[in-house]
Amino acid sequence: QIWRPITATFFFPVGPGTGFLYLVNLYFLYQYSSRLETGAFDGRPADYMFMLLFNWICIVITGLVMDMQLLMIPLIMSVLYVWAQLNRDMIVSFWFGTRFKACYLPWVILGFNYIVGGSYV
Repeated sequence: QIWRPITATFFFPVGPGTGFLYLVNLYFLYQYSSRLETGAFDGRPADYMFMLLFNWICIVITGLVMDMQLLMIPLIMSVLYVWAQLNRDMIVSFWFGTRFKACYLPWVILGFNYIVGGSYV
C-alpha cells in the first residue's frame, strides 16, 4: 500500500474544530513555500523539489517510528523551518502585531497550533 505515505501527507481532517487550523496551515504552506521558491531556490526548481522530497522521506520515517497518521503539519513546519533558518535575522509579524525574529517563527507556530487544537508533536 504505497499510497498511504502520500495520502497521509495531503490529508487533514477538516471539521468544526479544525477548519480554521487547516486554513491557517494552508496559508503558511503557500506563503513560505513561495518565499523559498522565489528566494533561496530562485532558478533552481529541481533543488527545491529535492528538498521537499527529502523532508517528506524524513517525515514519513519519523511518522512510522512515532505512529503518526497525519503528516501534513510536519511537512508545513519543515518548509517554514527551512525558510526561518535562511532568514534568521528578518523581523516577522504574527497575529495581533507581535514582532520577532524569523528564527523564532517555527516555535511560535508550534505554540499556536497547540493552542488552536492541534498537536505539538
